[in-house]
Amino acid sequence: MPTPFASTFQRRFFFIKTLKRKWSVEETPYPKRAIRLPDVLSRGEVERLIDSADSRMHRMWLLTLYATGMRREERVQLKVSDIDSARMLIHIHEGKGNQDRDVMLSPKLLEELRGYWRRMNPKPKTYLFPGGGRAHAADVPMSAKSVFHAVKHAAKRAGLQKRVHPESFFSDTNCKLIVN
Repeated sequence: MPTPFASTFQRRFFFIKTLKRKWSVEETPYPKRAIRLPDVLSRGEVERLIDSADSRMHRMWLLTLYATGMRREERVQLKVSDIDSARMLIHIHEGKGNQDRDVMLSPKLLEELRGYWRRMNPKPKTYLFPGGGRAHAADVPMSAKSVFHAVKHAAKRAGLQKRVHPESFFSDTNCKLIVN
């Protein structure tokens, strides 16, 4: 059975190609898409997820996502110079809608980032989380898909039944700020 969108396009094809009649886009009824609310993780589920990361670096990615509420693409483009430890802020350049914004840098995250920095060898030049293979020697941003897979693997290892993806942390951070 075709989806509602597929059947709409089938009718359009039938009218234009077979019947050689005009098809009005304005008069085309499109089905409404269901709006699903994100699954919000509990504090215990977030701890299990972060503890289930495949590696120290993946753990750092998850901590950064959760502590800041960054989107996946924003975290991938994060540069070393974006960390402002004096003002306890992280600068996000050209985030969603090409908007710049600042997010809070918690003392715990700053401590974790400093530990990550001490362990990194060679030190990243531009991007805080560089891509370019195991050695991370290339000065290029990492793939956003890597973050997606790291979150999915951690969720599977933690045994979480909820739909978890990198943007789940964005919702969780907003809920955390409202509740606390």
